[in-house]
Amino acid sequence: MARRTHTESSMGAKLDSIADMVLLIVILYKLGPMLWSSVSVWIWYFTILIGLIRISAYVIGAVKFHQFASLHLISNKATGLVLFFVPYLILIMDMNIVMFLLMIVAMLSSLEEVLCEIKAEEFNPNLKSYFKWIS
Repeated sequence: MARRTHTESSMGAKLDSIADMVLLIVILYKLGPMLWSSVSVWIWYFTILIGLIRISAYVIGAVKFHQFASLHLISNKATGLVLFFVPYLILIMDMNIVMFLLMIVAMLSSLEEVLCEIKAEEFNPNLKSYFKWIS
């Protein structure tokens, strides 16, 4: 929204990233108890692995750029979109399939963010994709 109205700010970008993390925590808190008994144990291992990769991206960014460094990658937005639809999809599909799809998208997004943090020479929160460098 801010990009479309040309009212972007660095504070807004940071708040957006923090809001995304809060949303994820609230979703896990609210859906976690239901998911705990309903999905395969490998989903939880996958979730922990994704969390560790995501945290490593934040640590790399913090060490390298001396600030909270979360990127607004297209893959992060795709993960958010899939996450938004999870409660609806589990009504019409097997929960393990839905969670598997979410885990794949989230894993690819997390790995892309780590690669971007490693490759970047300066912090650019509005980077769209890692593939910008290899094309």
